Amino acid sequence: PKHRRAGKRQLEVLGHDVVAVSTYGEALHRVQEEIFDAALLDLMMPAEAYMLGTEAQAEHLGREIGIGYPMVFAMALCGIKRIAVITDGNHHQHPVVATMDWFHGKSFMVNEAKVIFLYARLTEDMTKNFGQALENLFR
Repeated sequence: PKHRRAGKRQLEVLGHDVVAVSTYGEALHRVQEEIFDAALLDLMMPAEAYMLGTEAQAEHLGREIGIGYPMVFAMALCGIKRIAVITDGNHHQHPVVATMDWFHGKSFMVNEAKVIFLYARLTEDMTKNFGQALENLFR
């Protein structure tokens, strides 16, 4: 929540209209109903109950998963043309975060969408610098 609130504030100060969501399920729902110029996605987000059986929910619900990668495809399929996946995770502490080393700073095209993967720089208040991520996305 702290990064979401900070990101919304950072981007609004830069003059952007921002829709900030708290779950990937909510993000998927919103992009099917509205048109967005860009999506800034966190690599790691808590697992949701969507499509999980009772046993799987008990094991995975709320645990951070690398949902940023599949969200790229979902966002691109919904017509978003610029997508950034960012993390402030440590690549020495999580295997999914470590895979960001393969893609960090590189640009890809997915279903006509520009996609970038970035390690987020932190601001003075130790929140992710979403403004810089958006700037990189529009270069």
